Amino acid sequence: MKKYILNTLPQELVNQIAAGEVIERPASVVKELIDNSIDASATKIQIKIENGGIDLIEVSDNGVGIPKESLIDIFKSHTTSKISSLDDLNSLLTMGFRGEALSTIISVSQVELTSKYEGSDSASKISFENFNDFDIKKAARESGTLISVKGLFEQIPARKKFLKTAQTEYKKILDILFPYFLIYPNIHFSLIKDSKIVIELPKIPNSKPNTVEIERVKKVLKDEFVDRMVKVFFDGNGIKVSGLTANPSDHQKRYSNQYIFVNSRPVWDSGIAKAVLTGYERYIPFGEKVPFILLLDINPDQVDINVHPRKEEVRFLNPFRIYSSISEAIQRAISTVTTYRVDSEFKSPSFNQINNRNFQPYPQKIYSNRDISFKTNQSSSVKDSLLFSQEVLNDTGYIKSVEDKNFERGDKKIKSIFQIFNKYIVIEFEQDTLWVIDQHAAAERITFEKLLNNKDVKIEQQNFLVPITLKYSINEITQFENLKGFFSELGFKYGINDTEINIESVPVEFINADLKVLFDEVFALGDEKGDISKELNKLKDDILATMSCHTSVRSGQSLHREEMLDIYTKLIKCKNPYSCPHGRPAVWKLTLSEIDSKFDRTY
Repeated sequence: MKKYILNTLPQELVNQIAAGEVIERPASVVKELIDNSIDASATKIQIKIENGGIDLIEVSDNGVGIPKESLIDIFKSHTTSKISSLDDLNSLLTMGFRGEALSTIISVSQVELTSKYEGSDSASKISFENFNDFDIKKAARESGTLISVKGLFEQIPARKKFLKTAQTEYKKILDILFPYFLIYPNIHFSLIKDSKIVIELPKIPNSKPNTVEIERVKKVLKDEFVDRMVKVFFDGNGIKVSGLTANPSDHQKRYSNQYIFVNSRPVWDSGIAKAVLTGYERYIPFGEKVPFILLLDINPDQVDINVHPRKEEVRFLNPFRIYSSISEAIQRAISTVTTYRVDSEFKSPSFNQINNRNFQPYPQKIYSNRDISFKTNQSSSVKDSLLFSQEVLNDTGYIKSVEDKNFERGDKKIKSIFQIFNKYIVIEFEQDTLWVIDQHAAAERITFEKLLNNKDVKIEQQNFLVPITLKYSINEITQFENLKGFFSELGFKYGINDTEINIESVPVEFINADLKVLFDEVFALGDEKGDISKELNKLKDDILATMSCHTSVRSGQSLHREEMLDIYTKLIKCKNPYSCPHGRPAVWKLTLSEIDSKFDRTY
């Protein structure tokens, strides 16, 4: 029988295991260190990163500092100056408090910390070779603390292999930093990436922490919608709500630029996000989103901020009260500044219909009854005509007609071709057959397959004499950097300059497309399903389908005969010519006998 042995794990291994919860990637380290700087009353914080934070993360502040005698203690597991009892935890308002962060960081990287405690004559520096091997000595520093973290997971290859590219890790760091930039206008932030200053945000004079200053928001988000944002304020039901929310005219398909803070802590709560949309009920179209920055001040004993290892989620004692207060605050704010409303076909459940566990305040579309003019015994034949078979488009007669030199003269298989309602192409064939083609659905299918098979099909590009400039936040620009190769393969060429992209060329199919809307809809796929660059292979078809929807041939566009023939010719060469990439039918086929039957004609 195998001997049963219990082992007491060494503290360093315990810390490495704990790091799996607290330290997931470089962004996790940045968050913990920024929290500590803010708790130290810093008014100036500088962040340096190299290689996406994998090689180096350095955070410097001008806070109160750390006494020399406490330098080693702060790196011990479960040591903190912020709580001493469970009652303290229930009333906690500081940021970094778990007492695990620094101990886990030194277990997965090389750490040096230099600090001068307020009132001390000199600074002290502690550096680690490993968990039990450290050195403390005097150092030169005027105030505050500087901590550097090098070689994250260097000694733990099993963890390091899960890190992404430097650019992706950099984006994750920006995701962490932006919320702090927004609600701490009293702090001067600077970010240095690979020895280059990429963000410099001086403190706003006379500003206070945990407030939203429009001047700071403009510098961080760098978008025109900020000028139109509406102030939000609500105080009641034991909750105070403040911040900014979008003018209803600035609704969007993406979840971008949505920030939630609970007692100064950046968190994400889907219930709050849905409550915001409930406040916009009948002011924006169904399925659209809006940017917002919401600050919630709640009695600490009404919210649990310790439910997530990295303090990214919260749990409310009475979520119904929180969500209803937010919806009321939003509705009050936007109703005073605009009359823009969407009053048709939208309705969402009231809060009385929503329980705390299953909160679903998204609007539900209501469809009105429509009068169907066909007789009951004939409606099935109309339905059958929509369910055209693959055999129709694979008929060699039609394909040969495309290749025939006389095809465009219409004296072979096609008798006539014309457009109705600037929406549908109608083709009459000599074989007593009629096709109705949805011109936009067909163009979507053609563009989709062309983009999908771009390695086999040459993509024609249109160069712009003057590049088209689109502005985005620094955070969003990283998406363009990550996807530059992907878009390049599809024929989109652009340069990147700080918070702008300069589009130099596009595929000819997109020459008339609204490129801002196109990119927003593409990035919205990543918002719904994860990081778009991370899920690129999984999302590729969805991305191409979304892009194809912006093809130059639109519903309502008048077409020349040659353009109609070109759509037909290219459509029947598609691998799947029967529907658009989203599944809508592209062609409706009717025979003469089917048309005759609608008129009870037998001759």
